[in-house]
Amino acid sequence: MYADYEIREVPIGYAPARRKVEEFLGKRTLRLDKVDYYEAIYPRGGDEMLAVGGLLGDSIRCIAVKEGMEDEHLANWLVSHLMVIVQRRGYPTVKVFTKPSNKAIFESLAFETLAETGSVVFMENSQMPLRDYLLSLEKLARPGKSGVIVMNCNPFTLGHRYLIEEASKQVDNLYIIPLKENNRNFNYDERREMIALGTADLANVTVCEGSAYAISQATFPTYFLKQLDKASENQIELDLQIFVHYLAPALGATVRFVGSEPFDPLTRRYNELMAELLPKSGIEVVLIERKDLDGNPISASRIRAFIENNKMHAAMQLVPPTTQPFILAKFAVDALQKELDTTPKPGLVDKDNSGAHTDMDYILMERSIGALRPYFVKLAQLGMRADTLTTQDVQRIGMEAEAAMLKTTHGVNTHRGALFALGITVAAAMWLYQHEEHEVRKESLRHLISKIAAGFKPSAHTHGAEVMAKNHVKGARESAIEGYPELFETWGPYYRALREDPYRAHRTLLKIMSMLQDTNIYYRTDAETAELVRQSSSMLLQRFSINALRDADAEFIRHNISPGGCADMLSLTILINAILK
Repeated sequence: MYADYEIREVPIGYAPARRKVEEFLGKRTLRLDKVDYYEAIYPRGGDEMLAVGGLLGDSIRCIAVKEGMEDEHLANWLVSHLMVIVQRRGYPTVKVFTKPSNKAIFESLAFETLAETGSVVFMENSQMPLRDYLLSLEKLARPGKSGVIVMNCNPFTLGHRYLIEEASKQVDNLYIIPLKENNRNFNYDERREMIALGTADLANVTVCEGSAYAISQATFPTYFLKQLDKASENQIELDLQIFVHYLAPALGATVRFVGSEPFDPLTRRYNELMAELLPKSGIEVVLIERKDLDGNPISASRIRAFIENNKMHAAMQLVPPTTQPFILAKFAVDALQKELDTTPKPGLVDKDNSGAHTDMDYILMERSIGALRPYFVKLAQLGMRADTLTTQDVQRIGMEAEAAMLKTTHGVNTHRGALFALGITVAAAMWLYQHEEHEVRKESLRHLISKIAAGFKPSAHTHGAEVMAKNHVKGARESAIEGYPELFETWGPYYRALREDPYRAHRTLLKIMSMLQDTNIYYRTDAETAELVRQSSSMLLQRFSINALRDADAEFIRHNISPGGCADMLSLTILINAILK
């Protein structure tokens, strides 16, 4: 039947190919939604698109067939092919948004309808995952009046805490369903843990697992684009239908609580449609006014803006103590990411190349940062809970973090030095914030970093130890014991003064390179080369240009020079800049 046709992937990231797909869909009054894979059916050997479709995770998106080709069963073939790809990805089910006119096509492929409006249908090819999820909810259900809050909590704020606390007073049981999606700022596991920790004292509150059936990329993709249009209204209605017909009955819920929304038009419209539609199915909708602080409503977006602008103390004031370690850990992760993203960098891994390294690249470095992230949270939680912050406790978590890093990188040492410096700093800063009136003073931070570092035993069989013995230079431990004097006295103020400079990270790295006796450079080359690096970095800083940095990068790669210790200090400088007011 299909001998005259072939399926080929469409490189949707390539602008001309994307425009061709958008034009094809536009003729059918469709638009191209977010996808991570796209393909089309063509005449064998030809370039004319006859049918198109794509995927986002386990969801089929943007299916369309050329007018006049409907009887060729191309849509069935295309969907079957996409289903195979989803299965290869390891998902237990395949979901689809489609027009009601396509419903029969998907029913012929064993899809079942979960929710439907006049213009869109949400279907799944097996309801087992949904049934499994509902069974998990049923196990949590308890007798009495029950309510539900579906929350993003990116991150969990004092406003979220207020909403939950007020709602919990109005029901016997309150169930929190966190959004399952991994957001750019705080992932699902972090957000669920923040909610659980932040509500642990409320006996009638249960934090459920999230799923693809409540405000997810599957049921409500435009929510994550913050896009209010006809498509989003259809998706809101589908999402609410799933809640009414499946989630609420599983929990025995008769009330849904929402907070007022003064900022986001899409969320506000979601609340309006909820208040209109849910009571028709016997579910009361209760709106609770958002909590404010000093006359300003508390919002997660406001906290994210503080994080983006390196205002740790401002962000901390809007979240409960249980969330604060996650905020500080986010600053540590962001510092590592900002160092990695600084491009070009002489001899170091960046977006352009792997520098003087043959065993690591940008993707590996990002994976390494991701592996370290939960341990920065643990270090911050240690700093919050400990009466006395000991080297042994910090070292224990640090060793766990290093093991996770090496497992992720298959043994490549991507961030050991940065983990040491930033890990101690995270624990110290959180302890000081808790014990010194919610403030981190420069001298206190230096003193506590020094105290913790002094408890680490000198390493006897490392590259750094070898360099120190041969060249009489300081290593990472010794710099920390001194309280990083160059950073606090020179590099930090220099970085802070460049607040409006788009190349502040580049310039600060050069400033560090012009001063630091980087044991990594000594180990890879010799003392003479290390001195030349300091001198050339100083000249590069005086005559700064991106082209000169690229030339230096090529030169460093040729001579196997990697200022890895300087990169660690750049990350630490960025972090400490955020910590100090």
